[in-house]
Amino acid sequence: MKKLVIFAVLVALVGVFVVFADSTTYPAYPAYTGPAATITMWAWTSNENYSIDAFEKVYPNIHVVWSNFGVDYTKILTSTAAGKGLPDVIMSEYTYAPQFIEYGSFQPINKWIPESLYLKFFPEYSLKWTSLDGQIYGTPQDSGAIVMLYRKDIFEKYGLTVPTTWQEFAQDAEKLHSENPDIAFTTIPNNWVIWPVGMVWQAGGSMFDYANGKWYVDFTNPTAMKVFDYWNNLLQEGAVKFDTWWTADWYKEIDQGKLAVIISGAWSPEWVSLNSPSTSGKWGVALLPQWDPNNPHNGEMGGSGFYVSSQSKYPEAAALFVLWLNSNPQSLEYLNQKSQLAALVSNVFTTDVAPSLENVEYPYFGGQKIVPVVLEANNQVNTAFVWLPVMDYVQSSMQTEFQKVIDGKESLVDAIPNWQKAVVAFMKKQGFNNLVVGQLPK
Repeated sequence: MKKLVIFAVLVALVGVFVVFADSTTYPAYPAYTGPAATITMWAWTSNENYSIDAFEKVYPNIHVVWSNFGVDYTKILTSTAAGKGLPDVIMSEYTYAPQFIEYGSFQPINKWIPESLYLKFFPEYSLKWTSLDGQIYGTPQDSGAIVMLYRKDIFEKYGLTVPTTWQEFAQDAEKLHSENPDIAFTTIPNNWVIWPVGMVWQAGGSMFDYANGKWYVDFTNPTAMKVFDYWNNLLQEGAVKFDTWWTADWYKEIDQGKLAVIISGAWSPEWVSLNSPSTSGKWGVALLPQWDPNNPHNGEMGGSGFYVSSQSKYPEAAALFVLWLNSNPQSLEYLNQKSQLAALVSNVFTTDVAPSLENVEYPYFGGQKIVPVVLEANNQVNTAFVWLPVMDYVQSSMQTEFQKVIDGKESLVDAIPNWQKAVVAFMKKQGFNNLVVGQLPK
C-alpha cells in the first residue's frame, strides 16, 4: 500500500501553519488560526477514532470528542429548537441534510472552506449534498453509488446471466418467476424512499431539486415515469414484489435463498456480509443494468456527509476537521479499512487510495475483487440533486401510496401522481411558497 508521509512546515513569510503531503494530487490544507479547541461530533460510522488520531497530530490545537449516537435525527431537531445541545459536527445522510439546513441545524463554512478549495478535494456534483444557495455546510464522506448483489448459486441453477441492460434484467426476472415463483428475483422496499428515487436517478433523472431559491417537484416527468412503468410491469407479472426491508423476516428471506438480487448502495456488500454470514461465498457484486449501455449512468442510495452545527463554538476547527476527515488520504484509508466504507466521495480517494485496493479478494464474495466494481459504479455517478427539506413526509406518504398498490387498489404508475399531490400539499401547508410543480430546473 502506498505510504503517505504527512508533515507540516511553518511558513515564516506569512506566519501560518500549513499542512502538506507527499501526494501531488491534492492541495495543502488551511491553517487553523483559532484558540485551542475541543470539538464534539455525533456520528454512527464505526472506528472514526483512527482518523481523529491522525487529525490531532497535524492540528494539535484541536481535540475531537466523538460520540456514536446512531441515526437520531429527532435529537438533532429537538436540540436545534431548544437552542442548545448540538455538538460541533453532525453526521447526516445526504437525503436529510436539506431538512437540517432549512431548520437551522447547520452553519455555513465558506469562510474557511471556500468553494474553490472544496472543489479541489470533492467533485462538483457533491455540492448538491453539502450546500444551498452558495453556502457550504459540510463535506461528503461515503458514496451510496448503486450496485447489484446477486446470488451466484441461484443464477447458475436457473441459467440466468448477469444482466447488463434493464431489458435483460426483466427477462431474468420473468424466467426465474416461471421456473420457481417461490424465489423473488428482487424486491422493491415499501419502507425506504431512497430506493425509488435512486432508481430514477440511475436512469439519468430526478423527482425534485432546488435552484434559484425555488423548490422544484415533478414526480411524473418522462424519465421518472419510464422507470415506474418498468417496475409496474414486473410487479403485475409477479416477477418482482414489494417487501419491507430491514426486518427479521427480510433477513430470513436472504438467509434462506428466497431473494436472488439486492439493489442497494455501495455500502451493501459489507452490510450483507455482516448480516447474512450463512450465505458466504454465494454472492457476487455487479454494476447495475443500464437503460442505455452506450451512455452508462448511476445514482445513489444512501451516503452521508459531515456538517458543522449552528451551535458550534469553534466553527473554524470543526470546518477544518470535516475537510480533513473526508479528504485526507490517510483518513480515507482508515475509513475504508476500519469503518468498512467501500467508496469515499473525495477525489483523493480515487487518485491516492483506491488503486491499492483494486486487487483485494473478498472471501465472502467467493474471492471476487469487488472494489473495481464499486469504484466503477461510483464513477458512473456524475449528476446529483438537492433532496426535499421534508423527506420524512416524502417517505411516509410514499408508504401510504405503496400500500395501496400492495392492496390492489391502484397500480404503481397511478400511485406516483397521488404521491406527488400529497407531498406538494404538505409543503404548502408547511409554508413553502417557493414551489414549482410539474417541472425541474433546466
